[in-house]
Amino acid sequence: MNLHMLVSDADGAGRDYLDGMGAALGGGRWSPRGKQAIYTSCRASTALLELLVHTGGMLPAAGRLHLVTLEIPDDCYESAYVPAPPPGWGELARDPRATVAIGVQWLAAQEQLAMRVPSALSPLDFNVLLNPLHEDMAAVEVVSKVPFLLDPKAFSGLA
Repeated sequence: MNLHMLVSDADGAGRDYLDGMGAALGGGRWSPRGKQAIYTSCRASTALLELLVHTGGMLPAAGRLHLVTLEIPDDCYESAYVPAPPPGWGELARDPRATVAIGVQWLAAQEQLAMRVPSALSPLDFNVLLNPLHEDMAAVEVVSKVPFLLDPKAFSGLA
């Protein structure tokens, strides 16, 4: 199963995309600061929506954005933990404590490599969190990192 994330060269050209330190530094909807997790999306378009929200619509300069594609074993995707999101979880302004608590329990249990959750931005799509400390992480591969080019006019009104 292929998963996607968008990264900027500003994140470090030689950065290990599988270390989970981005989430550890900033936290997220499903994980707290201080806990390593890797946020990916099942579709590149959903990864773009997620990036736009988390950067306030500010995109890196042309040529600095890359699509990183990961491959995880199909059985790890199929056996992913799929929690029941709490009521109101997808409201963008909502306090994420309830969803973070779910992520904390999933990370601590160490039972599945992946946790599959709906995207708050594209509810028919899924985001997949990976636990970089799980033993099955050794089977995850970065299969490509390619420039992700956008027409700057497409998002000029967002900033």
